[in-house]
Amino acid sequence: MWVNGGINFLLTPVRFGQPGKGHVVNITKTFSPTLINEFIFGKSRNNLYFDPVDKQAVDRSRMGNPPQWFKDTAGPGTYLPAASSNYIPNVAFGGQPANTVNSGLGNVPYLNYNDIYSFVNNVSKVWRTHNLKVGIYVERTGKFQVGGNYRGAFSFSRDTNNPQDTGHSYANALLGIVTSYSEATKRVDGDWWFWNIEWFIQDNWRVTPRFTLDLGLRFYHSPPMEDLNRTIATFDPKYYNPAKAPALYQPALDSTGRRVARDPISGTLAPTPLIGLFVPGSGDFANGMKVGGVDGYPPGLYTTSWLALGPRFGFAYDLFGNGRTALRGGFGMFKDRPQGNPTFYANGNPPIAYTPTLYHGNLDTYATGGGAVGPSSLLILLGDNKHATTMNYSFGIQHQIWNTRVEAAYVGGLSRHLIIRRNLNPIPLFGRFDPANADPTRPGSPLPDNFFRPIKGYADINLQEFAANSNYNSLQVSANRRFVKGLQFGVAYTFSKALGVVGDDYSSVSPYFPARKWNYGPLAWDRSQVFVVNYFYDLPKVAERLGVRPLRWVLDDWQISGITSFISGGPFTPSFSTTDGQDITGSTEGARITVVGDPKLDKSQKTFYRNFNTDVFRRTPQRDFGNCGVNILRGPGVNNWDIAISKRVPLGAEQRYIQFRTELFNAWNHTQFSGLDSSFRFNPQGVNQNANTGAYTSARPPRIIQLSLRIAF
Repeated sequence: MWVNGGINFLLTPVRFGQPGKGHVVNITKTFSPTLINEFIFGKSRNNLYFDPVDKQAVDRSRMGNPPQWFKDTAGPGTYLPAASSNYIPNVAFGGQPANTVNSGLGNVPYLNYNDIYSFVNNVSKVWRTHNLKVGIYVERTGKFQVGGNYRGAFSFSRDTNNPQDTGHSYANALLGIVTSYSEATKRVDGDWWFWNIEWFIQDNWRVTPRFTLDLGLRFYHSPPMEDLNRTIATFDPKYYNPAKAPALYQPALDSTGRRVARDPISGTLAPTPLIGLFVPGSGDFANGMKVGGVDGYPPGLYTTSWLALGPRFGFAYDLFGNGRTALRGGFGMFKDRPQGNPTFYANGNPPIAYTPTLYHGNLDTYATGGGAVGPSSLLILLGDNKHATTMNYSFGIQHQIWNTRVEAAYVGGLSRHLIIRRNLNPIPLFGRFDPANADPTRPGSPLPDNFFRPIKGYADINLQEFAANSNYNSLQVSANRRFVKGLQFGVAYTFSKALGVVGDDYSSVSPYFPARKWNYGPLAWDRSQVFVVNYFYDLPKVAERLGVRPLRWVLDDWQISGITSFISGGPFTPSFSTTDGQDITGSTEGARITVVGDPKLDKSQKTFYRNFNTDVFRRTPQRDFGNCGVNILRGPGVNNWDIAISKRVPLGAEQRYIQFRTELFNAWNHTQFSGLDSSFRFNPQGVNQNANTGAYTSARPPRIIQLSLRIAF
């Protein structure tokens, strides 16, 4: 379990809790038959915590109290109970012997809680043919969460670059030979809060007996989340000065021809692992970084408009005036704030905290040796952004045929200003192939990427920006019969397409090519066709109709119900790797596979081992990015029948009976494959070495039968 961290032996149980509580007050006042006010106040809180049960078993004294570089103590904004303030550091072994023990506690003591206060007040008024409603919603939400490896982490793993290495990780530990030691400069605990304030006005207006309009407008005030502890930071290009970029240790050869690190300023040599890390005292390690809420910088790192609008419109028209056929349509615009993670990811960015690392030390001297830091990989928020916006719309016709309602509608949606990640600091296109970026100590190999990035002093800088779009378009047809004469059913068919640039808040777009051309395509949850039938049927009472009363116990009071689903498979993009590990693009972004024909197969051509045409895929040549589109193929779909059969046996009175019920999931035990191998592994000659490409790899559950017996009295 994730709360146990990386420890792989029983040291002590970990106590894990998720308590929560909530309170609600609801007051409704009826001033008149046409005027009502409703007020709601809610307060809720949920906690998540974990901590070792036996604190003495993980006390630092059990390891001889190894000193820390940066001793944390409890204080305002820092959660560190005295009983949990002296835990052991993480310890890792590796290389030799195999399958070593590892002592990697989780982020203990851990605390994470949400506080939510909400106020709602709505006023409803009926006036002539208008049903008016106005209201306001106010929410104040807070989240506290600890962070940072403040206890330190030792590695005694094998390292051939370490002149003291014994060749055995346990021997390294016994002799006090440290491969590396790292420790965060502080425990960074975030205390995030935000306001949501929304108010609205709407009118349900019966224009004529056959025509009704719904009109509404919602106002949104949703400022960005801010951290009251001021522990979030971002990179802002306006404040970056190239002249202040820190120097990096460069690769060099010593007098024996051994690869080492060299300080480009003083020429001093240092251990190999320092290559690419900052030279102490050179430049500004937080060049261009700004802390939210400090020195006038936006507390949430980015800004949005103070007010956003969400208009709503809908109508219903009785086409023939007989109440059996209606035209319906509508449009609504909805605004939203981003989830919390994009802000949480900025927690502890420089200059808030660093995690220096000491290489090739020993237990006697590491405490005074200090560590080195290097270019940070950042996830940031920045600039003025628009609210994430969704626009939903529909137009359809409904018709009542006897006891069945038939409906056909076009349903669509547009989403704008969704979060994506875009790297602001990729290496130049084909940068690893540029002779100017060659490593002088390794002929034929490039320098580490951080030596030739455009923004010196940083690794990847992934901006989480509100810039992605998506759209959904569908034809939806359904028929629903009310429960009449023992039968009820519903049939629904949807033909749709969901397209977009990325499918979630964590995906990245190309740093080199336009997202619309390179990343746009069917989204992961796109299911082009969905056909679902649900039904409930009281079987005819044969014994009652025949007048044979004793047979009622066997033949009468049977029911059958179920759901049958036929759903298209989800889309996927074939991938590839190489046996020789060749760098295809020499760039931050890797290559896609190359397609030279139609990859789809007719149903008659498909087999268990071949579900798409593997012959049309090629290894992408070096200095190329391939041409495969996004999600060009579809995986296996769903063909599933869930059926329930029940028999009711009366026991003399209506309220007393025995009910036997059996439920069959995947009733026909139909094999429903759920995944297939879509990866290629090419050798240098371009021949695929993966014999399983195109074959099924997994299936959904087989038939499951559930039986129950119920006695009611």
